[in-house]
Amino acid sequence: MRFRDRMIVYEFLGGASGGLFLAVQGLFFMEKGVEVWQIGLLFGMVGVVTAVLELPFGALADIYGRIRIYRVSVGMFLLAALVAIFAQSFWHLLAAMALIGVSQALNSGSIDAWAVERIKENGDEEKLQSFMSVFQAAMATGLAAGAIGGGYVPTLFPALEGFPPTTWNLILIAVLLLGTLVLTPWLFHEGERLAPRENDDMYAQVRAGVKLGLQNVVLRDLLVLGMVLGFAIMLVEAYWQPRLTLIAGAPTYAVLGWTTGGYFAMAIVGPMLVTMVAGALKAEPSRQLLVLPLFLAGALYVLALQNAVGPFVAAYMAVMLFVSMFNPPAVTLLNEHTPDEVRSTMQSIFSLTMRGGGAVAAFGFAALVKLWGIVAIWQIVAGLVLLTGVWRMLAQRGK
Repeated sequence: MRFRDRMIVYEFLGGASGGLFLAVQGLFFMEKGVEVWQIGLLFGMVGVVTAVLELPFGALADIYGRIRIYRVSVGMFLLAALVAIFAQSFWHLLAAMALIGVSQALNSGSIDAWAVERIKENGDEEKLQSFMSVFQAAMATGLAAGAIGGGYVPTLFPALEGFPPTTWNLILIAVLLLGTLVLTPWLFHEGERLAPRENDDMYAQVRAGVKLGLQNVVLRDLLVLGMVLGFAIMLVEAYWQPRLTLIAGAPTYAVLGWTTGGYFAMAIVGPMLVTMVAGALKAEPSRQLLVLPLFLAGALYVLALQNAVGPFVAAYMAVMLFVSMFNPPAVTLLNEHTPDEVRSTMQSIFSLTMRGGGAVAAFGFAALVKLWGIVAIWQIVAGLVLLTGVWRMLAQRGK
């Protein structure tokens, strides 16, 4: 099987495992006795741990190998799933989310960086955005399939005494992750040739990546945009299920699954749509990233205003449509301005800004959600995204 097809398989499996949990994550936490406002703290723990570890772990991938570090990350996620399954308190769940943060920090940019180098070696560098769009669409397809299936899992499988129905979602995730580990020799059989370096100093590697990110104007702008995007995504992901439950009364697992599936169906359309429109308009990635925040701000504000299930679901999907459009142009610019020897490190820096923005949102707004409610918080976030978009457009004109 060709490299491109194997990457599609990898992305689909990763998306499916994520979708299985995303479909029921809010209800899983509430079934475990977590209060709504505490859900933000759980998500925030993932962001904080990832932010702390992302840079050194990204450097480890550059030094010791992306595939090797990826395998370790899968092992950490399996451990997190086990802790969550047997969790008996909020603090146990907090520990599970911390382990997920470790896993995400290890995985940050590892296989993505490996794939970019394979694309370059194959002489397809000019098709990088197209490849990234296809890979993201494959992951979104897996997310949608996993989410739809995940909505039925709690009712299809027999009850487990002492465990909530959504426990089965985590069990199936563990099975998928184990399967992915077994397939890694086939998925990435080309291996990798690490770029030569003077030494294996992890901190020197991190410093090199940070220096590049601060000095390169394009990369610096991407980091700011990533932070704001992470801020917005976190507050939608953490609270959409509690908000929909409040609107509908008590939606079934299947309703949540289909809603999540539709959300990620938009993630299939988004990368392809932005690539197609950009090609027709001959819009460079930098131009695409100037206008997308304005559309996202509008979608977030509309989402906050909805009080009926149908319009809420439609607005929720629109948010994901615009969020997914950011990835192809952002990844293209990131890789165009990053040399091979710091590629994983730089991808970790970019991911860190998104995770860091999400962590700030989760911890900073948890108490405000309890005080003001989800609707008010989403309106504030929409305003912040809009201000960021206008500021970046004005800054671009001033150059």
